[in-house]
Amino acid sequence: MAIKWLRDEDGRERALALYGETLARDEPIVAPTLLLFELTNYVRKQMRGQNALALFEAEKLLAEFLALPIEFHSPPGMHQLALRIADSYGLPAAYDAHYLALSQFLECEFWTDDKRLIRQVQGHRPTVRWLGDFVAPR
Repeated sequence: MAIKWLRDEDGRERALALYGETLARDEPIVAPTLLLFELTNYVRKQMRGQNALALFEAEKLLAEFLALPIEFHSPPGMHQLALRIADSYGLPAAYDAHYLALSQFLECEFWTDDKRLIRQVQGHRPTVRWLGDFVAPR
């Protein structure tokens, strides 16, 4: 979802509203260090696709992301917990499970725009929230 803060992706307005609301409440934005790798990979893919980014554009996008006020965490035991979570929900990979594990470690909400993940954990993880359900306060 973090890429929506910088790129014109589907759901961007809602993602920006959630981002703004989180900052306004002075709540931290946290993510596993995995997000750094995933975002770098996303930027690299943008360099190879249709309307490909030039290297200087890709580096600018990456720098903009790295400047966001995100706290990166990798607490001891997180990878083991992510593996257990991935197994218990039948997730095909452990990537998403790292976000779930961090949310569990920090006892905080985890917002995602991944409908597949929402369906897989629905009813079992009340702290997992779908971006589509976010309503900005008036």
